[in-house]
Order: sequence, then C-alpha cells, then structure tokens
Amino acid sequence: MAKKNDEELYDAAIAMIGSVTKLPAIRVDRDAFLRQQFADSEYLDEILEHGPQYVYTVESLRRKADEVIKQSTNRTTLAAFVAGIPGGVAAVAAGSADMIQYFGFAINLAQKIAYLFGEDDLFSGESELNEGAKVRILAYLGAMFGASGAAAMVGKLAKEVGKNMGKKIPQQALMKTTWYPLLKKVGAMVGKKVVKESVGKAVTKVVPVVGGAISGAITYATFKPMGGRLADVLVRNLNGEFDEAGMELRPEFRHADAAEDGEVTIHAIEIND
Repeated sequence: MAKKNDEELYDAAIAMIGSVTKLPAIRVDRDAFLRQQFADSEYLDEILEHGPQYVYTVESLRRKADEVIKQSTNRTTLAAFVAGIPGGVAAVAAGSADMIQYFGFAINLAQKIAYLFGEDDLFSGESELNEGAKVRILAYLGAMFGASGAAAMVGKLAKEVGKNMGKKIPQQALMKTTWYPLLKKVGAMVGKKVVKESVGKAVTKVVPVVGGAISGAITYATFKPMGGRLADVLVRNLNGEFDEAGMELRPEFRHADAAEDGEVTIHAIEIND
C-alpha cells in the first residue's frame, strides 16, 4: 500500500465518518437516550434541556458512563462475534463492511458518552452530518484511540465549532484557526486506523484466544478502554481543564498561517498509534 500523507489520511477519516453516520442504526437520538438513562429522575425536563451535567455531579456522570460503556461493549462484542469480524480493525485495510461496522459501533458509543456529559445533539434533525459535527466526531474518535492532542481538541470544539461555525465550515476559514494543524494530525491518526492493517495485528498479540471467538474478544478488549478514555476526556472538559486560560499551544501551533495556495504548513508532532 502506498504511503499516504496526513491530508489523505484526514480525508479518509472524514469520508468514513460521513459514510458511517448515514446508517440509521449508528445514530443516537439524544433525547430518547437521555429519557432512557434518566427515566426515574424527577429532573428529567432539566436534563433534556440543559444536559445531565446541569443536574448531576461530574463524578456521578463518570460512574453512569461506565454503565453505558459496559452495556454498549457487551452488545458490540456479541455483534462482532456473530458477524465473525476479525477484531473489527484487522480488516480495515480492505475498506470492507467490517471496517464500517467497527467504526459504526465506536461512533455510536461516542455519541452516548458525549450526551451524558452535556454535549449538543450531533444531528439536530438533519439527514446528514454537517462539517462541524464531523469534526466533533473526529475529535471523539481521536480521544478514544488515544491520539495526542485529541483531548484538548474536544474541549476546544465544544466551545467553538457548533456555536461559531454554523452548518458549514469553509475550508479557508478552518485553515486559519490556530487548532487546524492539531485537527489535521488527529484526523491523520484516525485515518491510519481506517486504512492500515497493522493495528489489528498488534491487538491480536495481546488477546489469548483463537478461532471465531477472536472477533468478540478483541472487540471487548478494545471498546471498554476506548469508551473510558473518551469519558475521562469529557470529565476533564467539565472540570474546566480545557478552558482557554489553561490551554497553552505548543510552539509549532502558535503561528499556523495559511499559505497563499490555500495550504497550511503542518509541523510534525508525536502521535500515539
């Protein structure tokens, strides 16, 4: 496979998100999900209007997230076992339906965790995701996969993308933001998961199972920590760790200027595969 640059990997990640989120089963209706999770709460109306974080402590929401992650992981594991997906990520290189299903499960879980911590509805009644929502999901996936810088980007996007950029993010406007190089790097990391087979091979080394059970075992081994990482990031966000006053850009991101040809010089940063 020819080596792809960051731009191509970013595009692959965004394209995957756009394709997967067109599947109705992947979408999570925010209000329906919160009604289900907080059916017995006397503050349901406040939860639906302002988010669970308006009513409950961050610590209790983190415990609730563990329950949601466990339930989702169990359902995903069963589906992966039945479908015979080889860990979900091992078949990614082929761009097959297996990859779509694996990332679909991840995006479905990301929505649930995000809504628990007060994030806005990603779809807002639209048939397709707008560019701002795609970028938000990219940040969630980056946090789930452990991409360096994804955590800070989640906090940044929570304050800016939906509010300031509307339904479309013009490419030129996006390129001029200080966090655009970071977005590209996180997108490239997620893109590697989309197009590379090596991730699946690495995971299989730590799962002591063989045969048909390997798909369910690897899915179980990966989804629980993935969900936990995103939940931890959203806890940090609610605790104000990513407030503007506490966010210092690394030197290579302080002077990201758009070039005349519309490209941005993206400096190398370390990404945890």
